[in-house]
Amino acid sequence: MLIKDFEIYNSEFNITNPHCIVILKPWINVGNVGQIVIKRLFKEFIGVKIGKLSKPSKFYDYTRFRPTVYLDSKSGDRKFKIPNTELSLINASGQDILLLQLLEPHSFGEDFNDSIIELLEYFKVSRYIQLGGMYDSVPHTRELIVTGSANNWDPKLTQNISFRRSNYEGPTSIVSQIIERIKKILTIETMSLMVHLPLYLKLDDDFAGASRLLKVISEIYKIDNKFSEYNLGKNQYEQVTPALSDNNELRNMIQRFEKEFDSRNDVINLDYDSEISLLPEVEQFLNDISNNDDLETK
Repeated sequence: MLIKDFEIYNSEFNITNPHCIVILKPWINVGNVGQIVIKRLFKEFIGVKIGKLSKPSKFYDYTRFRPTVYLDSKSGDRKFKIPNTELSLINASGQDILLLQLLEPHSFGEDFNDSIIELLEYFKVSRYIQLGGMYDSVPHTRELIVTGSANNWDPKLTQNISFRRSNYEGPTSIVSQIIERIKKILTIETMSLMVHLPLYLKLDDDFAGASRLLKVISEIYKIDNKFSEYNLGKNQYEQVTPALSDNNELRNMIQRFEKEFDSRNDVINLDYDSEISLLPEVEQFLNDISNNDDLETK
């Protein structure tokens, strides 16, 4: 079955009032945190893959997102894996949840967004949650900050998430329009959650960041937060401190981050329709990127 550009190949499931948890790769997926969360939820709740883009080459440049070849572990046959946007289904605590792994399109971004909207409409999705991660001036010695924006939510469900208004202007993804379109077209709950990772740690897989997102998801859906990512993340960050013993400059920077973190520890929740906040250093960093891009195109 086709839903615009999506092929749904497991349509026999009786999906009722589903929610949708979304990640966007590679944008806002630093530390691979979104991917780790999706994989954990899929494994924990015995997920089933139910769809993908029918012709992904319409949206993706395969010289940038390379297909991969591998040997099947059972048959030994050579197989190809084509980069794609994929849709899966889980049931957590009686709630049907679609897991949508968005791969950022290189072309036809408007068509891509139209397909996502039609997918949400077809399944009658009632809640849309986007997860991600970004680098920030935060220390690894404190619990990582999760910020975001929410629309049409019951505030009681999000008491432990801070919402702040942002003045950020600069580069973004065309996929960012999806939430704005949902607000105008669909009367459903939307939320963006962003975990802030230490900018001096560039881990391929940041399990501490993924663990923080899993904690928030667990609170929302009332599920046990006994995932292995917590201990993996704790061990990762514990190994950092001894490695800093000979780097006075980095150690001093972390101490400054700790003081700044502690001084703003009590964050007041603001407007539930506000945008995700960026700290001043990060806004300046992204603005610098934007300015450099402008210079390169002139």
